[in-house]
Amino acid sequence: MAGPVTEPTYSVLVVTEDGASVPEEVAGALANAADGDAAETVAVGDLDRYLEGNDRQYVVVLVGEPTLSASAQEALTETDTPVVAYSDHEPTAAYVDGYVERGSSGERLLAEVERAREGETRRQLRAARRRVTRLHEAAAEIAAIDSVDELFELAVEVAGRVLSFDHCAVGVDVDGTELVARERSTDWLPRRVPIEGTLAGQAYRRGETVYVAEVASERLENSRATGSSITVPFGGDAVFQAISRRTHAFDETDRELAELLAMHVGQAYERLRAQTDLTRRERVMAELHEAAPRLVDAGSEDELFELTVEIAQRVLSFDRSCVYTAEEDRFRRRATSDPRLPTEFERGFGAFEHSHSEGESLVVDDIVAHEIASSHDGESRSLVSVPFAGDAVFQAVTDETGAFDDSDLEFAELLVSYATATRERIRSEAALRDARETIERLHVATAELAGAESEDALVERAIRAARDVLSFDKSTLSLRRGDKLVPVDADGNRPEGARPMGLDEGVAGKTYQTGESVVIGDLTDDDDAAPVRSEYRSAVSIPLGDLGVFQAVATEANAFDDDDLNNAELLMAHVAVSLERVRTQADLRAERDRLSALFENVPDAAISFELVDGDPVFRAVNSAFEDAFGYGDEVVGEYVDDYIVPDDAQAEAEAEEFNERLHNGESLRKEVRRGTADGVRDFLMYVVPLELGSENVGGYAIYSDITERRERERALRRQNERLDEFASVVSHDLRNPLSVAEGYLDLARETGDDEHLETVADAVGRMRDLIDDLLTLARDGRVVGDTDRTDIDEAAERAWATVDTGDATFEAESGVVVDADPDRLGDLFGNLFRNAVEHGGDAPTVRVEATDDGFAVADDGPGVSPENRESAFEIGYTTADDGTGFGLAIVRRIAEAHGWDVELTEDDTGGARFEFDTGEGEPGTGGR
Repeated sequence: MAGPVTEPTYSVLVVTEDGASVPEEVAGALANAADGDAAETVAVGDLDRYLEGNDRQYVVVLVGEPTLSASAQEALTETDTPVVAYSDHEPTAAYVDGYVERGSSGERLLAEVERAREGETRRQLRAARRRVTRLHEAAAEIAAIDSVDELFELAVEVAGRVLSFDHCAVGVDVDGTELVARERSTDWLPRRVPIEGTLAGQAYRRGETVYVAEVASERLENSRATGSSITVPFGGDAVFQAISRRTHAFDETDRELAELLAMHVGQAYERLRAQTDLTRRERVMAELHEAAPRLVDAGSEDELFELTVEIAQRVLSFDRSCVYTAEEDRFRRRATSDPRLPTEFERGFGAFEHSHSEGESLVVDDIVAHEIASSHDGESRSLVSVPFAGDAVFQAVTDETGAFDDSDLEFAELLVSYATATRERIRSEAALRDARETIERLHVATAELAGAESEDALVERAIRAARDVLSFDKSTLSLRRGDKLVPVDADGNRPEGARPMGLDEGVAGKTYQTGESVVIGDLTDDDDAAPVRSEYRSAVSIPLGDLGVFQAVATEANAFDDDDLNNAELLMAHVAVSLERVRTQADLRAERDRLSALFENVPDAAISFELVDGDPVFRAVNSAFEDAFGYGDEVVGEYVDDYIVPDDAQAEAEAEEFNERLHNGESLRKEVRRGTADGVRDFLMYVVPLELGSENVGGYAIYSDITERRERERALRRQNERLDEFASVVSHDLRNPLSVAEGYLDLARETGDDEHLETVADAVGRMRDLIDDLLTLARDGRVVGDTDRTDIDEAAERAWATVDTGDATFEAESGVVVDADPDRLGDLFGNLFRNAVEHGGDAPTVRVEATDDGFAVADDGPGVSPENRESAFEIGYTTADDGTGFGLAIVRRIAEAHGWDVELTEDDTGGARFEFDTGEGEPGTGGR
């Protein structure tokens, strides 16, 4: 609360016009006005002399209308002496505080004097209101000020101008209270006033107004101080003082006005400080954001630390800043703006340890008195300490106490947050580079593992990769051999001091049984680690499936981390795969050697194949295949079907079906026709896939030649067919003429008429013709004899000469030469010519022509309707009354015996046209 204003003791001084006396009623009324003391009377002419050097407090009563000198008026104004006029008219003088009309009662005069002493006369109240009004008007000036220095100057000026305070000053707390602005008459005041032992310090400490009526009576630091003062705190760290060399110079109104002025100044002061702080904050934030890209672009931790202290000095105005990183036994300096700072501190040192271990920022106003912080040189007094990226600490220090505030801490934390993010990025990039390099080296190592051709070579490369790539100084592979895990080193030997262990013994046994990798930070604390050599403190243990266990050990505790485990697991995954491959390859080599011997010694043609996109490709052929098909190693890698499947739609479709079945994992046993070195032959094909019941990639095929057996079967089938045909002819075609002959023979015998014998003769001739055709059909249906290059035109001309052709015409200029049995070819032409003469009408023309695929025989007769063209080749089919129906059947049999195809079509002239596809090239070329 504000201190009370102490009431002074007043005397009454009556001033009269020169030569005038004081009315008796006035003297009587004032007799007891000043604590019972009698009023003093002085003539106006003597007033200056009376006031000079007199420091008593008066209430002046002007009787009549005395005229005061200017010096007297000034003295009364400066001393705030209450003045009451007892006259006929109300005076206009500003120094007059109260007025009582002459002739009024003494009690009324006395009451006005008391009001004047209390400052409550109408004139005084009007004057007070004018001061308040002027103060409120000045408040607008105060609110509009835009700097603290100008604010303090204005506060002093308003106090003197508006409030009429004698001496005014404004002080701001620094290391005491520094007077930063003052009114001229305060030149006698000290420039710097301490907080302790001063009125300003009391108001600052208490946070309330302090009024002292008699300064000399106070125990103050400045023992020469006199007079009275009003001290009002404002703005948290500033005070306003109104000072007078007179005691009891201020009243309650002065105190209230001083507090009101301090309130307005304090509000402006807070606003200006807030604006200043905001301006600084905006500037610092903007400059920090501008500096952030430089931090982000830092390429190394050292560069980042140097930039951090440089920005702290330039942007945050931290003169002495530094970054230290925590190591096992010390804090090591990484960057500083003050090279006088130590290069290292011991662990546990002051705020460094606290910020590092607790992850907490600190602002310390006085290091010497702080319970955590410590000064390394006894001079540093305040600091800001901020943890930096886990293992580093940023600090700013100064030799002054209280140099840093919460804003400084906030800015430091913001700067460190930028740097921390960048350091994490640098570390991540470095870790990523290290990881990438490790992975690249692992890829190289795994490629070497993949190239190992033996188990010893694989083990040597695995241990070397663990040493060179993963930096494991000591590692072993323990491979399962029966019911033991047998350690092997890079030389394929058992490491010194190692022994085979049971599948459930020790860390290796546990790893093998659980199939889980493990990192052991301290082997001395792990029960499964016994027995273990005393020099080993930590280990990593990784299973290799059911093949064994990999282990690495180190002499220091906690030598392995998760990255080591992950990289080792990746390496060992390749080792396990490669070990399986090496062992499988060894087994396969042995099996392949056995299969190769079997494959080569199979008496039948055999191939090894692989399915590529569903089609078989040669991988190997045996000597029997090379002998039979004429292909050796030159077909390896080629598609099988392109070399041995005949160029036939049925064979190709059948091969596609076989390939699909092989792809599905089926085995095959089929009779097939395949092209060989001696032409198309029949085989019994056995195909065995490498794996039954699933999609396959290859297998083996064996071809057993059954051509001779199939030829015998086909010959027997043809023979049976001919027997069936003979039986049909004998039972049907021969029976009719035989019955006719028998009937007419009986009739001739009965009648003796020889004409009946002619009918018998015709029937016998008919039977003879049928028998001749049957014999021809039987003979020409046999497999053809030796073939020779035969000129078609010449063979046709010879056959034409043996046929009764009547008036028919023959043309033959084909130029075709084919492989044929000349006798069978002559029979073919003879039957075609007889057919043309019998069915071609009168004097037909018969031609022998060349075609793209062989030759053709055509006539210009009526031809054969499309629906009867296929039937024309059947045995017994004829349209002539005396035809046997065997001619065209014989033609087809002879063509098929040569391997030719024959087709009956229509000639350009409308006649019959028989086209023969001999499988040979253009005319006259002698074949392809």
